[in-house]
Amino acid sequence: MWEHYEFSGDREFLSRQAYPVLKESAEFFLDYLVTHPKYGWLVSGPSCSPENSYLAGGKPFTLTMGPTCDRVLIYELFSDCMEASRILDVDSEFRAKVEQARSKLSPFAIGKGGQLQEWLEDYEEANPNHRHTSHLLAVYPYAQITPGETPGLANAAYVSIQRRLGQANWQDCTFSRANMLLYAARLGKSEDAFGSVQEMLRNLTAANMMVIIGPPAGAPTDIFELDGNSGFTAGIAEMLMQSHKGRVTLLAALPKQWANGYVKGLRARGGFEVDVKWSDGKLTEAVVRSLAGNRCRVKYGDKAAEFGTGVGKSYRLNGSLELQ
Repeated sequence: MWEHYEFSGDREFLSRQAYPVLKESAEFFLDYLVTHPKYGWLVSGPSCSPENSYLAGGKPFTLTMGPTCDRVLIYELFSDCMEASRILDVDSEFRAKVEQARSKLSPFAIGKGGQLQEWLEDYEEANPNHRHTSHLLAVYPYAQITPGETPGLANAAYVSIQRRLGQANWQDCTFSRANMLLYAARLGKSEDAFGSVQEMLRNLTAANMMVIIGPPAGAPTDIFELDGNSGFTAGIAEMLMQSHKGRVTLLAALPKQWANGYVKGLRARGGFEVDVKWSDGKLTEAVVRSLAGNRCRVKYGDKAAEFGTGVGKSYRLNGSLELQ
C-alpha cells in the first residue's frame, strides 16, 4: 500500500485506504514486541527466519527471538506509518509513540564471517546453501541498507550473498536467483547482476520465457513460478533505474555487456515516468514525465540535478543531467 502511494502520490488512497491499515498494523506490533532481557531491544517472537534454521549446541533450531527479517519488516512498517502520518498531518502523538518504538528495535549486526547476521545472535546456518535470504529484505525491496548511506552494512550484505553463492549445492531456483539479481543491482554490482541474468536465462527459463522450477515434491511436471518472472523483470529495471531515498538514479548497475540501448516507461517513486538512452556505456538522454507534480532529484554517476515539475509535463535531460 505504501509503495502504491510512493509511485502514484495518491493522497486520497493514502488517507482512506493505506493509512488506516498501516496504523492498525503498527498498533499490533506495538503490543506484540517485547523487551529482550539481555539487550534491552524491542524484538518480535517467538519467530523464525522463513524456512531457514540455525545451529546452537550442534543442533538445528528454527524458532528464535528477533530474527533480522522481522526487524526489517517492522522497521519499514513503522517508518511508512510515521511518514504517512506526517503527510496527512494526523495522529502526532501516535506517531511519536511509533518513532520511540522504532528507535528501540535491534540494530543490524555483522557476524564473525563478515556477513550480515540473519539472527539476533551470530549463529551458524544449519543449511549454508539455503535458497532463502530473508534478512536481505533490507537491501531489496527496502532501502534500509545502501552502499551510499550504510557502506559497512552493504559490504556485509554482499558477503552474505557470496557465502550463499559460494556453496557447491546452493539452491539455485527461480525466486532465489531473482533475489540475487535484485540484491546485486541495489548494491551497484553490475557484473554480478548480469551474471544472474545469464543464469536465469540459461538454466531457469523455458523457450516461452516463463521461468520454471523443476519437478518439486513429487510434482509430475515443471512448475511456472510467477515470482521468478516478476523478480527477473524487476531486477533488470533496477539495473537501469532505481528510485529510493527520494532520488531517481539512472543506469544504477549497467553492465559493460549492455553498452548501447534505451528503455521507456519505467516508473519511479515520487510519481515519475522515465525514459533512458545510453551509448558506449554512458547516459546520452533521459526524459522525465511528472505524474504528481513533485520535485525531482536525479542522479547519474557523480552528477546530480534537482528541479521542480508540473503535473503531466515532460523534462528532457542530457548526459550531464542538464535540462534541455
